[in-house]
Amino acid sequence: MINFSDLELPTEIIDCLLGCLSEREKDVIKSRYGIFMPVLTLAEIGKKYSITRERVRQIQNNAQKKLTRSASLTKLSNFQDQVLEYINTFAGIALETNLDSYFVDVLKFASKDVPVLKLAAVIDPRFVWEHNRVNFKSHFRLSSIKFSYIKEATFKAISQLNEFKSEQSLTSLSKLLKFSSQAIKPILLLDRRICIKDSGVSLAEWRNVNPRTLFDKILYVLNKTQEPMHYSRIAELILDSNFDAKTVSVQAVHNELINNEDYVLIGRGIYAMKNWGYKEGTVSDVIASILEKKGPLHLYDLTQEVLQRRKVKPVTVQVNLNSNKSKFRRNNLGLYELV
Repeated sequence: MINFSDLELPTEIIDCLLGCLSEREKDVIKSRYGIFMPVLTLAEIGKKYSITRERVRQIQNNAQKKLTRSASLTKLSNFQDQVLEYINTFAGIALETNLDSYFVDVLKFASKDVPVLKLAAVIDPRFVWEHNRVNFKSHFRLSSIKFSYIKEATFKAISQLNEFKSEQSLTSLSKLLKFSSQAIKPILLLDRRICIKDSGVSLAEWRNVNPRTLFDKILYVLNKTQEPMHYSRIAELILDSNFDAKTVSVQAVHNELINNEDYVLIGRGIYAMKNWGYKEGTVSDVIASILEKKGPLHLYDLTQEVLQRRKVKPVTVQVNLNSNKSKFRRNNLGLYELV
């Protein structure tokens, strides 16, 4: 007979506990948790045994209850207490991906042991493992936190964001929802419809805040900086922002800027938003537009006006004035005007 008190590691304990199950119960548990085998759905396991999905679920639940009862004879509670302490740092709710990292990076278990460790955690009645849902990410939480509570909190957050129609700070949103920032953040992180960044909380569908296409990402970077920028720098900032796992090449950014009329080339490789007041055209066209609107100007004043619209060297303005004498001239007062 196995002396459970001699076992310390949760992986060893679970391995012995599984030995107390019937062969079918053991196979169902291993298949559902992916313990040294691919994860199988209820339907896939049901097909294997020629039983319904619901019957597979019953076998799984009964097997887990057996494991829970047997676990009381072991030192598994030492490990489960560590998991409890970790989940409590997230106000009782931790994303499954975070827990996976905790097992490997903090507790120093091998990646292959993670499914076993999750089983060791979930047979503790203090925890609930909520698998992926349509709008919610897979997570572990305290059994005292009901899923209806999570859904209600995220529904209220989404309603508030839709009402404001703009990104909100976590602090202001938590006050409106009457939650502490510490308590509401783990809940909001579960909902795929909500996006949380350092800058604040928004809805994932808002492309101006959560860009998807390359056009969106360029627009986001330029609107955030509110200043013209070289296309290579725009590409750098897109990569630094880590919007997603997609790579972005400098050439792709340049092509997007060239082919989209919302962006204006105002210098060598430097682009600005047209809605900032910039207009297309050469430096000569810009000079003509300024003189037409403001009348004759001194070289210095004219140069400053051009530099507000184009990122060029001051000498470029004088070169254009001198090379387009059919278009510009200097009058007897020393001011430049249109011919």
